[in-house]
Order: sequence, then C-alpha cells, then structure tokens
Amino acid sequence: MWSSYSARQAAQLIGLSESAVRSCIRDGLVGVATDIPVQLTFRDLATLRLIKRLVDGGLPLANVRRELLRIATTLQGQSLSELPIEVRGSTLVIRGSAAAAVGQMDLFAVPAPISSEAGQLHTLPVPLPATAEASNPVLQPVPIVTADEWFMRALELEDSDSRAAIDAYRRGLRLRPDASESWVNLGRLLAEASDGAGAAECFRTAAELDPNDATTHYNLGVVAQDDGRESEAIMLYRRAIELDPSLAEAHYNLATLFDQTGDPRAAIRHINEYRKLTKGPHRTL
Repeated sequence: MWSSYSARQAAQLIGLSESAVRSCIRDGLVGVATDIPVQLTFRDLATLRLIKRLVDGGLPLANVRRELLRIATTLQGQSLSELPIEVRGSTLVIRGSAAAAVGQMDLFAVPAPISSEAGQLHTLPVPLPATAEASNPVLQPVPIVTADEWFMRALELEDSDSRAAIDAYRRGLRLRPDASESWVNLGRLLAEASDGAGAAECFRTAAELDPNDATTHYNLGVVAQDDGRESEAIMLYRRAIELDPSLAEAHYNLATLFDQTGDPRAAIRHINEYRKLTKGPHRTL
C-alpha cells in the first residue's frame, strides 16, 4: 500500500478522471500544486472520494469544486474529508445543518422552455394574469432568441445548471456554427460531464475555426493526456504555450508529463514557470 499517491494513481483508485483530480490539485482542495511530483495523502484520497460521491449524486464537478473551496475557507484546522457533506434537495449542505450553506446556489435550476417556429428559436409565450374583464389568460409574445442571447444565457447557466448550459450552447451553435468560443465552452462542459469524445469533437471544431487559440490546444492536450496519448498531449501543450506563454495550466501539465516520462529537467523548468505565473491564489479553470 502506498503512503502517498500520484494524481494518476488517485484517479484510478477513486474513479475520477485524471484531469478532474488535477483540477482539484490546482484549486488547492488536495495536495500541493507546486510540488512535482504531486504527492497525495490518504486524507486527500478521502476528500476526492467525497467529491466523487457528490458528482455521482448529480452535481457538476465545477460547482462541487467551487462550493468546497468556499467551505474550506471557513474551516479552522479541519479537513473537508472530515465533514459530513451531503446533497439535500437541490443544495449542498453539511449534515445536521438546518439549511443550505450561505451563498449556495440552486444546482438544478430548470431553464425556460423553448419552441421552434419557421426554423427560428423562440421562448414560449408567457401567460399574463387573468383580469376581471377577461377570464382567459392573455399570451404575451416574446422576441426571437438570437445566437448571442443563447451564448449569454449559457454563460449565466454554467454556474447553476451545466446541463441547461450545454443545451443553450448547442442551440446557439445551430444558429451560428462558426462561434469558436461557444465550441470551446461546450467542450469544457462536456469534459466535466465525462464525455471525452464529445469534448474532443468540440475542441477540434474550435481549432479549425481559430487555429491560433491557445485555450483550444490546451483543452485538446487535456483530452489526449486523459486518453493516455502522452506524446500528443506534450505536443499540444507546447503549441498552447507558443501561442500564450502565460498559460500556467499548460506548464503544470507538461511538468507532470515530463516527470512521468523521465525528463526531470523539463519537469523542473515547467513547474518553475507555473510557480512564477501563479503567485498568490491558485487559478481555477
């Protein structure tokens, strides 16, 4: 039995993707992000099991990370793994508390219904309250929902309902299939939902539309790394850094790959770059 675990070992033991474990390390929920190689303790594994249980309960990984980070800031010497956190209705709470944690959002909000007419997307008419003169409700017409409006709606939904955000991005892309940012955001949400194939297809489409976008190459690298295609991942991360040398996450992932493939000099070089770029609070994807 190991006394410490790598991100890959932890992912295999817990049943999370390696990218999900790395995102928790970068957030500071487990391990120390600036350590190469990262060494996770048994307590870290317990925290990852908690995260896995919450994700299996239907909560989006990004929301779980955000909420646990918020809770962690209130702890005084106590580990997240020691807290009896559970899903209650549509919120995340500590067992025994009377209500949801302060600031908790509704994680299962339902988006407004939609319909299609003449090839264009509309929201459904909204019934107005009946008046004394009219016993039947009056339908109020609403304007067409444009691709830009679907995009903005998707951005707003990402924090509260990732499934609704995915639907909104897809609806916007039907109206404007050349919106590369929408493809990137949709791919990221699919990746967080463990749909690696769908995410890769979105990122490849975005790369075709905008070959000079560093984030797209980085995301393709994450997908390749999760699939065990390490050489391809290294190539994609390097391309991402060529396009944006300040992309700290690419340096971090390169450091882990070079450490695993037996190139300690390259690993040290990239982890040092990561440390320079992330002085202060950890960045969150």
